[in-house]
Amino acid sequence: MYATLADLLEQMDEEVLIQLTDDAKTGTVDSTVIDRAVANAQAVIDAHCGGRYSVPFNPVPDLIRMFAVDLSAYNLYSRRPNIETPEVIGERQKQALAHLRLVQKGEASVGIPVAVTSGTTESHGAMVSGNERLFNRKNMRGL
Repeated sequence: MYATLADLLEQMDEEVLIQLTDDAKTGTVDSTVIDRAVANAQAVIDAHCGGRYSVPFNPVPDLIRMFAVDLSAYNLYSRRPNIETPEVIGERQKQALAHLRLVQKGEASVGIPVAVTSGTTESHGAMVSGNERLFNRKNMRGL
């Protein structure tokens, strides 16, 4: 996982996380809901970065962890349409997605070297094999 409950608690108040995750009304943060929000954020990150980097990231770069927290927080607010998403959460989600789009285009980095994968090599020529030519300029001379 690119982010944990502890990562989210660094950015959000526990009471807010309880409001966003406690479907069973237990008065505690539901870690299953957190895990789902983080998994969805990770899927978005991997979809954007998979063409340039080996995903899932291991170890997780700091920038990816930050994006996972931002996207997860937005995912959690999206579950509760009756709770207004704070402007800062919406803005951070937009910034994360904008940066990930640049990463996808090759115009930005996540802070680690780009992985060279077999799917990114290009070939612009054709390779042909077969039997030796029966008719060529040399053996057709004079005909």
